[in-house]
Amino acid sequence: MAFLDSLLDRLGVLPPGQVLLVAAAVLAAEVGLLVGVVLPAASTMLAVGLLARAGELDLGVALAVTTLAAFAGDQLGYWEGRLLGPRVRNGRVGRWIGAARWRRAEALIATRGGTAVLVGRWTAFARTLVPRVAGMAGLPYRRFLLFDAPAVAVWVPGTVLLGWAVGAVPAGLPAAGVAFVAAVAVAVGLPRVRRRRSAGRRCPRPARRPRGLTGRVPGSRRPGAAHGAPTRRGPPTVPDRSRPFSRSRRPTRLRTPVRR
Repeated sequence: MAFLDSLLDRLGVLPPGQVLLVAAAVLAAEVGLLVGVVLPAASTMLAVGLLARAGELDLGVALAVTTLAAFAGDQLGYWEGRLLGPRVRNGRVGRWIGAARWRRAEALIATRGGTAVLVGRWTAFARTLVPRVAGMAGLPYRRFLLFDAPAVAVWVPGTVLLGWAVGAVPAGLPAAGVAFVAAVAVAVGLPRVRRRRSAGRRCPRPARRPRGLTGRVPGSRRPGAAHGAPTRRGPPTVPDRSRPFSRSRRPTRLRTPVRR
């Protein structure tokens, strides 16, 4: 990919400390600032992994710096939505993002709650909007932290290690092309897996009664039902017909004999 190659050329001329500083700033601003939706965070992490494979960066330090920066950006986004509320959405940048993306993020939080923080980390725009929407919706911070920490701990090191693994590909193969194909495969495959899992959890529809059959469904407890009516144990109760039937619901008063 030409963009990743140009990014590698720009970062490769910088000292290791500045490379990590630039990568940390990009990852923190992607979620911490609303304008971060246009920042190439995934490409930056792939470039960091490639540079670590080339020996220009220490892999352990790179993993720690990028993970902490992404985690800090999520916290900034959450508290911005918690403190500012709908003003984040109604601002100039919020209107530029579009109402449709905001509605999708809100629907994700409304239907999945804390799980949306975990799922939204794997989507570009949702990664920036979901923490803010979670804060605006009043999602408890402990619950947000419970789902956000594992999401960052998997997504950031996984992307950096993907670039590090691609760096081991022989020189005859385009490393950037392999990284791009792998990233696209992950981005396309995960939503399909989630849809299949959600479709498998749906309850099957009740079987329809064939046409031409009459009568009640077996198992009905109403009197006069089909063979499914439960049998009563004990002798049948016989109504008392000694008293005349009265439609009044009031209790009958007993008359005392009149003394003469």
